[in-house]
Amino acid sequence: MNRMFPALLLAAAALFGSTSAEASTTIRCESTDGRWKACSVDTYGGVTLARQLSRAGCWQGDTWGYDRNRIWVTNGCRAEFRVGGSRPSSSSGNNNGALAGALIMGAIAGAVIANHNDHDRDDDRRPDCGPRGCGDGWGGGGWSGGAERHFTCESQGGRMTWCRQTVSRREHIELTRQLSRGDCQYGRTWGVDRGEVWVDQGCRAEFVIY
Repeated sequence: MNRMFPALLLAAAALFGSTSAEASTTIRCESTDGRWKACSVDTYGGVTLARQLSRAGCWQGDTWGYDRNRIWVTNGCRAEFRVGGSRPSSSSGNNNGALAGALIMGAIAGAVIANHNDHDRDDDRRPDCGPRGCGDGWGGGGWSGGAERHFTCESQGGRMTWCRQTVSRREHIELTRQLSRGDCQYGRTWGVDRGEVWVDQGCRAEFVIY
């Protein structure tokens, strides 16, 4: 344990240092003539609305949103968005860092307890972390969860159709390929309601949940 303790402290210091040092960038994304628009950007560090430029409202999940590699806007929303370096109140990025930090501190406490227990009994447990880290919470937030689920969903007869697919709070859904002539626009012709995926007004597309 004496060798493991300083190593874990160094890991915790590096984690918190990297979390606080995350740089943020600003990107402008504009819905022209009310149309849906996607702006490519790495959103790993989270996205917050920095400044609204349009008269039309910009509401997250309604007229703007983001997934793994883009920000999207619609219905006339024009705004500047801050990407990365977000605080816990505005995205889950730092929450994940705090969770990982808590896991490290928990591992330190566990190592201390294990060290005391080793005086009473000899077992096969190793004090160091495994190849995937010191806990299941590493890389949380939905980006590195389970396997991707690909599926196709079609609005039957132009009516709202439920896709028999659910999206948990830790997962993200992305439209990968539109198959219909009619536009597939998030919040208008497809979306997620209480975790269930739906399509409407003839939208037919391929999706991925990750």
